[in-house]
Amino acid sequence: MPELSRTATATELAVPEAPVVIPFHTYDGSGETVHPDFAAPVSPWRRQLYYLAITPDPSGNEAFENPSLYASTDGVSWSGAPGAPHPIVRPRAGHLSDPDLVHASKRGQLFLYYREASDSDRIYMTRSSDGAKWHPPEPMLTAALNSALSPAVVRRAADDWWMWSVDAGTGCMGLRTQVEVRRSSDGVTWSVPRAVSLDGVGGTFPWHLDVQWIESRGEFWALFPVKAPGTCATTALFVATSRDGLTWETLPAPVLTAGVIPALRDIVYRSTFHFDPRTDEMTIWASGARLDPYGLRWSTVALRRSRQAFFRAARAVRRGTSVPAAPLGVMDRVTPP
Repeated sequence: MPELSRTATATELAVPEAPVVIPFHTYDGSGETVHPDFAAPVSPWRRQLYYLAITPDPSGNEAFENPSLYASTDGVSWSGAPGAPHPIVRPRAGHLSDPDLVHASKRGQLFLYYREASDSDRIYMTRSSDGAKWHPPEPMLTAALNSALSPAVVRRAADDWWMWSVDAGTGCMGLRTQVEVRRSSDGVTWSVPRAVSLDGVGGTFPWHLDVQWIESRGEFWALFPVKAPGTCATTALFVATSRDGLTWETLPAPVLTAGVIPALRDIVYRSTFHFDPRTDEMTIWASGARLDPYGLRWSTVALRRSRQAFFRAARAVRRGTSVPAAPLGVMDRVTPP
């Protein structure tokens, strides 16, 4: 896999406003990607690069969903992280999914959390001091199968860690989900889960989450696709805000829907974002898929919006919203990554 130069250094994010499809050289050769999660460089991190954890997903084959690490100097062009193994980890049993990155600046470490699904859900964490050499994975928690999807980890302070996840009950065809949160003082030992009031709109419910603490605004932001009961397809991306991480306001209008971007014509899935308080801009990396005669083809796109434009669009519908139904022919092709 092509790697970024070991001497490369991050500049300002250069993602354009117009959506751009990001090409990735994946270890399996497919170039199909899902589950992006972004981490910006923080001092005293030795390599000042942007990082993106992501998994391949060739035609929805979960066996290849092993978290891989990419690096960039501008947020648009991504190559294999210098010196890192590709993928970073492989399953001990079942299959992997749902990577989430956390920078711990004072520790000078990058943490990678991810899910292993077999007879149960297991959340693991591995860490690195340089992005190249990674510690053996450590088990964080074990839960019933489908009850700890998409861990979204936030470090607010050295002793203040949060992990949101989705309890999907019977799985993607279930009638609802419940978002839960766990707390930790070190990012390793976690509390029992607590239900939070993070819901979808119009009878939908959250699926895969990205959550961040926006220090400059004193609140958490969550970005997530929603599902209707009894379906495995997600066709709209919503944003929610919270002051305390427990009580959330989901804004009424989707910020992205399937079909707006050709590469995400039929599915909008797990996405990630970065807010820059200096420029007051949001950069979003969204994954999703289009259906062709051979199945779903997964891609990741990047786009940029001002915070005001982003939230103005999210508040555009005051009472309810219409989440687009999955196009005919998609439902029977979707397997939950």
